Amino acid sequence: MGTGTKNYLAPEWLTVEFLQDVLKEHFKEETLTVSELLVKSAQVGDTAVGFASEMHRATFNLQRGEAAKSKFSVIIKDHPKGQTGAVAQRSRLFKREILSYKEVLPRVQSLLKSIGDNSKIAPACYYTTESPEPFLILEDMKMSGFENFERGRLLNLDYVLPTVEKIAKLHACSAVIAKESPEVLEFFNEAPISRNPDRRDFLTYFPVNIRCVAEELAHWKGYEEITEKMFILAENVLQRALAMFDESEKGFRVFNLTDLWINNLLFHINNETKEPDDVVTLDYQLAYVGSPAIDLNYFLYGSLNENVRKVHFKYIVRTYQQVLKQTLEKLKYQGHIPTLKEIHIDLINTSLMGVIGATCLTPLIFREGAGFENLEDLNSRTESGDQFRRENVENPKYRAFLQRTIKEFELSGFLDE
Repeated sequence: MGTGTKNYLAPEWLTVEFLQDVLKEHFKEETLTVSELLVKSAQVGDTAVGFASEMHRATFNLQRGEAAKSKFSVIIKDHPKGQTGAVAQRSRLFKREILSYKEVLPRVQSLLKSIGDNSKIAPACYYTTESPEPFLILEDMKMSGFENFERGRLLNLDYVLPTVEKIAKLHACSAVIAKESPEVLEFFNEAPISRNPDRRDFLTYFPVNIRCVAEELAHWKGYEEITEKMFILAENVLQRALAMFDESEKGFRVFNLTDLWINNLLFHINNETKEPDDVVTLDYQLAYVGSPAIDLNYFLYGSLNENVRKVHFKYIVRTYQQVLKQTLEKLKYQGHIPTLKEIHIDLINTSLMGVIGATCLTPLIFREGAGFENLEDLNSRTESGDQFRRENVENPKYRAFLQRTIKEFELSGFLDE
């Protein structure tokens, strides 16, 4: 998702001199030079797409030491303007992401390195600031051959397994941090759906999207009971989510992206096998410390091909639990490690995240056109917003997904209060 790219202008402060200073400091190389800078939007249909950000790709020639000049690029995640910026500021989305990159992810990477694991969780962060407006400068993973999954499709098993393995490692390391340095994760105790009045503008996104799905179901013969439950859910989804997140704060807790979906993943494809052999995660603006099932439900029901999920669900969850357990044991974690059965129980208790993913997120994956131009279109019942949502849910690909998935939710009791 993004805030649009019409009338694009690069930030005035994004200059050769500024980037050169940033990279000199990051790489600790005083002789480093930057030249021939070109800045473009990386907003819609590109690898660096943010929910509430303005995204830029800066490409330039980089000279390091005696090596020849080479092409280099970085991604700039900038604070948005207008209403989107006001919502992002009140919700402290950039504060959350900056702390993720400055405090949490470096510790995660250090812990993995300590056990001989070279896994890369997220792009490197070259620079962050919170004043006068927050922004981040991140590694452009395209330089290392990482790319988005094919547009308009859901993930198959080959892409799901490396993702849950990587998430299991992130979760495991964060559990160690939570036990040894809980103050590092304190800011992330507030759930993305909370009682904080500063988040109210952002939260309207969920009921309006669920209601749109319910209105679509109302036209389907044989779905009358499900339709009624979906309209009820649209009315009370925020109250149910508050109760779910309150319960999620008990027991085994980890650092969740909470926005784990296709657009926030980049994959590296093996040249020989043509299959994914690595994945990195993007976007920590909604990061939250709670049950690991928060990430799992959102991902498994929001981004997976529904047939793959039905056939391989238990295998995928077992893979996650095995990697989580192995990583925690290598790190000599002293707390309780969730059993496979406990993970499944947590998945049931946080099943609302799966329903939210399938109704509020998956429609965007199948959308063939560009994203939205105004956050209000996504969050409220404006005429253009309603049209945007109707186009999403009326997409034949999404209808086919919804027909099967909503039945699964009904049979599993996920729509019941």
